[in-house]
Amino acid sequence: MKVELVKIKGRSYYIPGATNVGVYRFKNGFCAIVDSGIDNTAGKRVIETLEAENLKVKYVINTHAHPDHIGANEFIKQNHTGTLIAASPKERIFMENSSLAGTVFYGASPMPGLSGKFVKAKETTVDIELSEGAVELGDKRFNIIPLRGHSIDQIGVLTEDNVLFCGDAFFSEEKLSKYPFPFIFDLREHFKTLEFLLSTDYDYYVLSHSDIIIQNPKDLINKNIDNLNANIDMILSYLSQPLTREDLAELIIKMYNIKLDIPQYFITLTSVSAFLTYLLERNSIEMSIIDGKMYFYV
Repeated sequence: MKVELVKIKGRSYYIPGATNVGVYRFKNGFCAIVDSGIDNTAGKRVIETLEAENLKVKYVINTHAHPDHIGANEFIKQNHTGTLIAASPKERIFMENSSLAGTVFYGASPMPGLSGKFVKAKETTVDIELSEGAVELGDKRFNIIPLRGHSIDQIGVLTEDNVLFCGDAFFSEEKLSKYPFPFIFDLREHFKTLEFLLSTDYDYYVLSHSDIIIQNPKDLINKNIDNLNANIDMILSYLSQPLTREDLAELIIKMYNIKLDIPQYFITLTSVSAFLTYLLERNSIEMSIIDGKMYFYV
């Protein structure tokens, strides 16, 4: 199926897909893209769409290091010579050392089955390290917006058209319905990101996984906050009796009927850990080690 380059505003566009790819057109036939997709097939779609518009990729700006955002980087570099990869400092570490993703999930060298493309992307060298604030790429200025929480050092990319490509900073209603227990790395930072975004007034917000471009995100952001608070209330209810992390994960998996394979189990367990850390930091729960097990409880 042919995929078209969709104009948002000015020189800001996107390519719809399983992971939406942001595009900023320069005047010289080059472009910057925001994220690349999960694999070579996704990368081929991006290149074909851009070449139909006589565009070549000069920069790939990655919002974060999850495989569905960086998996096509190397394919694009191989097909468009001279492409430069840009990312934030901590996401760079994971992009250049892709086995670390499985290590974070597992806590050691990843077990067999924890290295598929949804966990481990092809390693990609980062050429430009991005810090918060203004950065010039080509002849244009972009603003790098910190959006931590879903991942360790996620960023958003704000174009001169006042269009924010915001990665997985928040989720569409469809995704919240399908995945009501979202993947979170740092819940405290995620709440801070959502509160920050509520205070913003960009013209357009482009989520990585949404069928629509958003102009007023406040209702959706509040639904994301409500989802997190509902999960917190559920966890506090479960922890009226002492539970291990794995016990709690089992209850959440059954509650939401989460379909499991090895990667999904550890993805869910990691999110459980993020909620537990947040509640411990707020002194909402306690922890004890008894008979060789770590228990959490209200």
